[in-house]
Amino acid sequence: MKDFFTLDMSYSTYHLVFPRIIWSILILIGAVLLLSNLIKRTKEGRLTNFHFRFFTENYDKVKFYGTIVLLVVYAAILERIGFVPASIIFMLLITLLYIGNIRRKSIIISITNSLATTIVVWYVFGQLFDITLP
Repeated sequence: MKDFFTLDMSYSTYHLVFPRIIWSILILIGAVLLLSNLIKRTKEGRLTNFHFRFFTENYDKVKFYGTIVLLVVYAAILERIGFVPASIIFMLLITLLYIGNIRRKSIIISITNSLATTIVVWYVFGQLFDITLP
């Protein structure tokens, strides 16, 4: 039983373990969702009238495209200005985007959220676990 919880691999491939676990879980969840949707459509008799729609008709375009733009900009500036400043700016802007209004209270909440989240992630992963952050 002791060998069940140990991994025998070289140090250069350690970083591949967690993404493989996540991909496996995502594939499993996707298969379960697909099967449950097919079973539901079969019971309702709607299996032949299958119209796939990725988005609902009235999705929020500003939030969707704003999130994509912010993610691309975040990835682009991450190397240049470092993890902590880039993450604080990204979290501030994404929180304001999803709150939907720019008032004094929402700005204060966004600043508090971005500072607290970034500092906790930086401290836990960068300092306690000694994981290199971008």
